[in-house]
Amino acid sequence: MSKPVLTMEGISKEFPGVKALTDVNFELYPGEVHALMGENGAGKSTLMKILSGVYAPTQGTIRLKGADVTFRNPLDAQRQGVSIIHQEFNLFSNLSAAENIFIDRPEMVGRFGRIEWSRMYDEAQRLVNSIGGGDIDVRREVRHLGVHSQQVIEIAKALSFQADVLIMDEPSAALPENEVQKMFDVVNRLRNQGVAIVYVSHRMKEIFEIADKVTVLRDGTKIGTRRIDEVTEQSLIQMMVGKEVNQLYPVREQAPGDEVVLQADKLSLDASHHISFELRKGEILGLFGLPGSGSHTVAERLFGLKRGTGDIKMNGTSVSIHSPGEAKSRKIAYVPPDRHRQGIIKPMSIRQNLSLPILPQLSKGIMLDQERIRQLSGEYMEKLRIKAPGDGQSVDFLSGGNQQKVVIGKWLAARPEILILEEPTRGVDVGAKAEIYSIIHQLAGEGLSILLISSEMPEVIGLSDRILVLYKGEIVHEFAHGEADQEQLLQRASHPRLEGGTL
Repeated sequence: MSKPVLTMEGISKEFPGVKALTDVNFELYPGEVHALMGENGAGKSTLMKILSGVYAPTQGTIRLKGADVTFRNPLDAQRQGVSIIHQEFNLFSNLSAAENIFIDRPEMVGRFGRIEWSRMYDEAQRLVNSIGGGDIDVRREVRHLGVHSQQVIEIAKALSFQADVLIMDEPSAALPENEVQKMFDVVNRLRNQGVAIVYVSHRMKEIFEIADKVTVLRDGTKIGTRRIDEVTEQSLIQMMVGKEVNQLYPVREQAPGDEVVLQADKLSLDASHHISFELRKGEILGLFGLPGSGSHTVAERLFGLKRGTGDIKMNGTSVSIHSPGEAKSRKIAYVPPDRHRQGIIKPMSIRQNLSLPILPQLSKGIMLDQERIRQLSGEYMEKLRIKAPGDGQSVDFLSGGNQQKVVIGKWLAARPEILILEEPTRGVDVGAKAEIYSIIHQLAGEGLSILLISSEMPEVIGLSDRILVLYKGEIVHEFAHGEADQEQLLQRASHPRLEGGTL
């Protein structure tokens, strides 16, 4: 067995009043993809910041290729062989890919202080080609490259420092689903080249597909390291949060009523597909389908983001919804699937984000009523258990789970009767998921009608009173609560016909 390329022993880190890490050990071997998991606040980021030179440990030793090392800053860590690729790319969009890879690198400067452009382009292209980016022209400006190509450039930049250890922080977060497999191909190439990779992620599916080992942190301590074939999703969740997976979903204490608050009749999803369904008061109605099934279009139609034919009735009365403004006036709220682009304004504070949908109601003439805004933010920070120093905190500095709570809170402030939740826990850790699930149940118990659209089967099964399954723009089956398991749900969503005829 090869020796570890990296050993971290007894790593502890203290900040004023906070002990972020306590006696953490971590080993990494050449050609290994080692996943690092844990809830937000578990210590993952702190440990990786120590490894990449951002922080110095309060206690502990870092050993790289058998020698004790100290990193004065991130550039020092890079020069010694440890590079990090952040969730948000650090690229200059107006510079070429090659310039980004070798920016501020004296080895590319020749006699008389001139940049050796030909050498730089050749070396950049060689690096990019080595990790499967042969279709990328390194002379092109980064702004003209796709997201996956930009990630390849980030990796090439890290490898240009002769990286022995590569930290990938939520590497799929910036990628659309169809680009994730390409990223895995790059990771596999790096593994085959002997690069040791720390893969920081909360996405279970990816961990089981790409990782060789997994280490779990909880509350700043190491819970354990396992080979990936020694764990299941359930056992990982238990390591991360200290509870079984089935305990994540609260028990529904109150059944939904019989009163129909929303009725969609022949709602068009495209030129040839129409669906009809009912949503009852206090009900969590799950909508599940594979990509392309039309579930996203249902949300867009109900919130006025997409027009079409069909009749929508609310409390028995036909209504027209041609814009989000009309949807809001009908007491319909929509939490979209991409909170970063559609749900929050990151530089703004919690207080500002929470008040945005109802600003006209929070004004005194031409002035905003700051006291009412503070009361509103305080109410929803408490109700949704948003963890932050105060409501003036920029949303950009919140964890993914707390950002998602802000998105939910801003629409709850509009006092809706119907809440459309699309991918409500995308990009949040397991502990935050459990909190959001509790909030969803609480809201339904208060009489709010919820349309839950999610690609996570355990989420749909665990939360929904009923589940409607979509296949290519049609509802092909309905499950009552407790009727479906994941295999049945996927089977119905994959095949419109099974033995015995039409679903």
